[in-house]
Amino acid sequence: MLKLHTSDLTDLEKKIHRLLSEEASKNSKLKIVESAELCGVSPSKVSKMVRKLGFDNFKQYKLYFSGQQEEMKVKKKSSEIERLISFLVDYDPKIVDEFTAVFENFNKIIIYGLGPSYISGEYFSYKLSTVTDKNVFVTQNEEYAIRLADKETLLIVLSVTGTFASFENLFVEMKKKDAETMLVLEEHIDVKDSAVDYIIFLTKYTQSDELLAFEKTRTVFFIFIEEVITRLKKRAQL
Repeated sequence: MLKLHTSDLTDLEKKIHRLLSEEASKNSKLKIVESAELCGVSPSKVSKMVRKLGFDNFKQYKLYFSGQQEEMKVKKKSSEIERLISFLVDYDPKIVDEFTAVFENFNKIIIYGLGPSYISGEYFSYKLSTVTDKNVFVTQNEEYAIRLADKETLLIVLSVTGTFASFENLFVEMKKKDAETMLVLEEHIDVKDSAVDYIIFLTKYTQSDELLAFEKTRTVFFIFIEEVITRLKKRAQL
C-alpha cells in the first residue's frame, strides 16, 4: 500500500505537487521535463519531490494521479539502494573540485587503502593512468608508501569509516618526508586532531552500524572516482 506523506514536503514541493497532480489527472503522457518547466524548477527537484511522497519514480507518480494505479509496480528497495539514491539526489560536485585542486599540485600520487578500499584504490590508480601522466602507485603497505614518499608526493587514503585502522602514524611519517596527505572518507567522523592535510567527506548518508568496515560497500567511492576521472579528462582536453 502506498501512503502519501505530504507533511514531509517543503512549501515549494507542496506547490509542485499540487500543480503536477492536477496536470497528471488531465495528461497521462506528461513527461518529467515538461513537469519541471510547468513548475519553473529543475527535473531533479521534481524527482526529489516524487520520491519524498513515496513513489519510485516520476512515471509511477504520473500513473497514480492519472487513474492508472493498476499499472503501477511498487518495488521494495534495499536500504543500500535508498542510501545511494539519497546520495545522488544531494550530490555536491564541490567534492570533486576540492579533490582535483589538490591533486593537480603533485607529480607523484600514492593511493593507500585496506581490504576492499585497497581494491578500490587499484581501480582508481588504473583509471588515473588513462588521464594523467603523473606517477601513480597503490599500496596497502605503510612501509612501502613511506619509502616512495618525497616532497612531490600526495598520499591519498581511502576509507569508508576511518575507524577500521589508524592512519595517524602513516600521516606523521609522510610529513617527515615532506609529502602531503589526503583522507577520503565516506562517513563523517571526528578528525579534528588528525595530522592529515586534507579531508574529503563523500556523503552524510551512512551504512548500517551492524556492518563491519570490510562488509560495507564501496559504491560511493566508485561514483566519486568516475566523477574525478571525467573532470580530469575534460581538463586534459582544454
